[in-house]
Amino acid sequence: MNTAFRVITRVKSMLGAVRLPPDIATTVRSVPVSRRGLVWLGVAALGIGISLTVWQLQNAPAAGESPAAGVKATRGDLVLTVGGVGRIVQAGSSAEITLPAAAAGGSTTSGSAASGGASTAAGTSATAVFPATSGRLLRFLVAPGQRVAAGQPLAQVDDHRTAATAFAQAQNDVAMALLELRQKRTSDPLKGLPATPAELAAARRAVTAARLRLARLLHGPRPADVSTARLDVKRAEADLETLLGGTTQSHAEAILLAQHNVQLAQERLDRILAGPSASDVAVAQSDVKRAESDLAILFKPTAGTVPEEIVAAKAALHAAVLKLAKLLEPPNPADVTAARVELERAQAELRRLEAGPSPAALAAARQAVGSARARLAQLLGPPLRSDVSAARFDVLRAEADLAVLRARGGPASPIDVAVARLKVVAAQLKLTSARAAKPLLTVSAPSAGTVTALLTVPGAPVDPLTPIAAVADLDRLGVNVDLSEFDVARVKPGLRAVVSVDALGGKSFRGKVLFAALTGTSTGGVVTFPVKVGIAQSSGLRPGMNVSVRIIVAKRHNVVRVPLEAVSRDEEDKAFVTVVDAEGTTSARTVTTGLTGNESVEIVKGLRAGERVVLPETQAQAEEP
Repeated sequence: MNTAFRVITRVKSMLGAVRLPPDIATTVRSVPVSRRGLVWLGVAALGIGISLTVWQLQNAPAAGESPAAGVKATRGDLVLTVGGVGRIVQAGSSAEITLPAAAAGGSTTSGSAASGGASTAAGTSATAVFPATSGRLLRFLVAPGQRVAAGQPLAQVDDHRTAATAFAQAQNDVAMALLELRQKRTSDPLKGLPATPAELAAARRAVTAARLRLARLLHGPRPADVSTARLDVKRAEADLETLLGGTTQSHAEAILLAQHNVQLAQERLDRILAGPSASDVAVAQSDVKRAESDLAILFKPTAGTVPEEIVAAKAALHAAVLKLAKLLEPPNPADVTAARVELERAQAELRRLEAGPSPAALAAARQAVGSARARLAQLLGPPLRSDVSAARFDVLRAEADLAVLRARGGPASPIDVAVARLKVVAAQLKLTSARAAKPLLTVSAPSAGTVTALLTVPGAPVDPLTPIAAVADLDRLGVNVDLSEFDVARVKPGLRAVVSVDALGGKSFRGKVLFAALTGTSTGGVVTFPVKVGIAQSSGLRPGMNVSVRIIVAKRHNVVRVPLEAVSRDEEDKAFVTVVDAEGTTSARTVTTGLTGNESVEIVKGLRAGERVVLPETQAQAEEP
């Protein structure tokens, strides 16, 4: 009876709480509905309301139980895990130092999986087989799926006789190194051929001449050197006196002579520019007429002339005509230019004599006089230390040159012989390396495993940087997973992990962390760190499968725990929970938290197992009127 009453009351409250918006209410009123339709619509609404109320009452707390009953604090184990989605790879050590080229996603601590996984490059580097030399693939000796042992031949490479050529060259280098060593022990080629007698004699003469120069410096100059120095002084003084113009009278005479030269040059230029005089033209014309008359007389029959006289008369006439033509022509530009140049030169000489010598010329002449006098004083006085040092250096250099000539053609020094021995050793090592390169034409398996792929075809070019096959140890598999920078800080080698494989129906495998990278990779601003987890039993797993990995980073046994959402923080950042007593009264209580798991948090102090705490959503419902 009470239940029925509660149902009816709840239905009435629900129906009374229904409020339609004005526009919808207006639309509903405007729709013509029959009375029977309204009755059936009301019955349907009442039935729906009764059903909802019954469901809420069945799931509501029992009589006398407060809506804010919450959940109980329980005692048990608390586990904190991190992880994400990874990919099965071979658990080889070479993959531990390989960073992914790009991370497909990050990892989360509170249950959300990291997307992506280690890149394909990481798996390839762990299983790839590389040739040790370049060339072309001759043939494969295995097939995919075949199990191979460590060192078993997988393929053969043709290097076009590169290894054979290198071996022959290495043999030649050894022979050359041995020959050089023998030469250095007898006659070092670097020291040149033995000196000839003429070279030795010239070197001895150079030593003698250097010693004589040093002796002259130390014992005073020769009389001839002193006489030469005095003549140099007189010559420099004479040059200076000439530059100054000599005495006053000679200087005045030189100026008069220069003025006369200027006058003559000016007259010559004026004469050229003025042209010929009338008397000169008349004389030239008279000469032409006289030559013509002489030639006409010679042509008369009664003259009795000879041909030579006619030729001479013609030449005289031609010369007279040319002379007259030259007089009548304007002056020659070349003659005018030459006359002007001569005039300018005479004027410049006059100006120079009138102005006197330039300061620079006087300074140079005086410096020459000073240098000559200093040289004479040096000869007459004691030798300078610099000259003595230079003479002694010349003696040492001449003696060193003689010693070098005497050493030419001799054996090498001990250091050079030792270097030659090292060259022999290096050539022999190169020969050993070339000899060892021949077996490199056969590509062998680096470790035991199964051939999972052949990555090229016979005849294709190969090199040491490109893999030709993949050999994986399917008995030792692992998982590469990328973790966020927050999660990887909690991960270290040796932690236990659980690997779930969706392709095998969610089957789980136990694992252990083998490696956590120290350097992260940034992709789109998200930094991830590759982590490798080894799998103990890998039956049924294959490289490349996508799996889910959870790494257990912390665990507490038999501790008091409550849901994460039950713990809140006050203004002072202190943790507290809302506790519900038996009467349904709630009160806030400060607690000390410990390990925070993925769903629960450890309560170290302030709460006992069995006490109830209010969850935020439950507390909000309890506070509703």
